[in-house]
Amino acid sequence: MKYIVLFLALLILSGCSHKKAFSNFDMNLEQQLSAQYFKKTKLVKNNKIIGTFSSIYLNEIYPDKYNKNEYFYISIYLKDTQNKENYVIELNKNSPLEIEKLSNDNKFSKLVNERNKWSKYYLVSFEETGKVINLTFGNDQLTLASIMYQKDEQ
Repeated sequence: MKYIVLFLALLILSGCSHKKAFSNFDMNLEQQLSAQYFKKTKLVKNNKIIGTFSSIYLNEIYPDKYNKNEYFYISIYLKDTQNKENYVIELNKNSPLEIEKLSNDNKFSKLVNERNKWSKYYLVSFEETGKVINLTFGNDQLTLASIMYQKDEQ
């Protein structure tokens, strides 16, 4: 009886061992990596949510194409579109090299299932930095969002 229970337990455990986290989803490798490197945070000002800020670290998804600098696919949603504050995006307190505004349906849209007409989408590049990178969104007085990434060893 002991051996039967042990055999059944091993059979059950070994049946699950070959599966990966994304085995039950219809996702290609790029989408799997983007799910791992997609981060989203709320923008909070004066204890009120004023929008969202999300990013995908593209260097880990497309290492052959995005490797000389740090590249991010960024989505920003602000509830108050009349707000004319000068918000900035920084990486480890450094300004971007380039910001390219993208349409709602762009070459990175397939990486996330989150597309809408009220968000703004950007491809942002920065000079290469250290192993830990901190992407921030805010103005000169207040950081509204901070997203940290740890680079993989390559």
